[in-house]
Amino acid sequence: MAIFIASTSVSAALPLYRIVDLGVVDGQFSPNSASAAASINNSGQVVGWSQVTPGTARRASVWQNGAPAELGLPDFEYNRFATSVNDSGVVVGYSDFSPLGNGSQMDSFHARAWHQGQVTDLGQGVAKGVNNAAQIVGHSYSAGAQAPQATIWQNGTATHLASIGTAPNAFAYSYANAINDAGQVVGYSAGPDFSDHATLWQNGQAIDLVDPMDWGYSYAYDINNHGAVVGSKNDQAIIWRDGLAFNLGTLAGVEPDALSSANAINDAGQVVGWIGGNGLERRPFLWTAESGMVDIDSLIDPNDPLRSLVSFDSVLDINNKGEIVGGALFRRNGVEWHAYMLAPVPEPSTWGLVFAGLLALGIAARRKA
Repeated sequence: MAIFIASTSVSAALPLYRIVDLGVVDGQFSPNSASAAASINNSGQVVGWSQVTPGTARRASVWQNGAPAELGLPDFEYNRFATSVNDSGVVVGYSDFSPLGNGSQMDSFHARAWHQGQVTDLGQGVAKGVNNAAQIVGHSYSAGAQAPQATIWQNGTATHLASIGTAPNAFAYSYANAINDAGQVVGYSAGPDFSDHATLWQNGQAIDLVDPMDWGYSYAYDINNHGAVVGSKNDQAIIWRDGLAFNLGTLAGVEPDALSSANAINDAGQVVGWIGGNGLERRPFLWTAESGMVDIDSLIDPNDPLRSLVSFDSVLDINNKGEIVGGALFRRNGVEWHAYMLAPVPEPSTWGLVFAGLLALGIAARRKA
């Protein structure tokens, strides 16, 4: 029993990871190609964008079992981006219909949903999150509106979410970033002081996650199925639980006032984000309540052949298996910006302890019988 308990405590520790270069649609490892991953579901499907050669349109992309494929029509001349995917493979994102990719969101961006080869245009706006009930959230623009409004789409019908502030119409903006399976939505909106306030929408109400009179800026980027919310407040990574905000701290050797942001959280409470800024290099982190903030670089398997070739920049999502995705610089064939996935690698010692623990339990059960 002691061996079994030891094995479970070891397996609960932070894992080592191996790096998977996800490559680019139609040019998986070609020089000058680029890609980035934005989201991963619990089946391991990854979505984001690819650009085969500089100057061409960015393509909404999905990676299945490490192989990239394009979403939507091939040779589409405008930029399009996939931002989130649910466990059924429903992908959401947006297309930019400005010829040079520099138009205003209100005039040029259309929210999109992709599923089983079908593309649904959700109207002017941006889709950022989707849950397993296929409810989609983001922001949209309605006729006569002077600011973007947090929006939920269900069965193709858009509903604007309530605002937390009493700002004039020109300043009553709101943005939704994520939705969990209970239908709770998080994002940010204009507070009474016209600064950005992290916002939770539930049961038809908008809830300010900070003091309504707080003059600081705060943002909510993700929410898990237990209602834990992550984001940032005054440029510090934050987790909100039961209405209370907790600072995620810092990395060893990094100044306490370094900028940081928490970008995603899974149902186990693992959080990914970045810390840096103010003249410091941005460093991605993994945070757990047990281990605190840990530099992702320190968790890469030392035997991984890609370890010395990769510089991580963004870390944008983590699924319930602990798989992590984002974008990184790969120093190979020059310098390439590629989507990546970090896959947990079971340590040999962990497997040995688990096997020994199970064997010990089996022997004990046999003796008892």
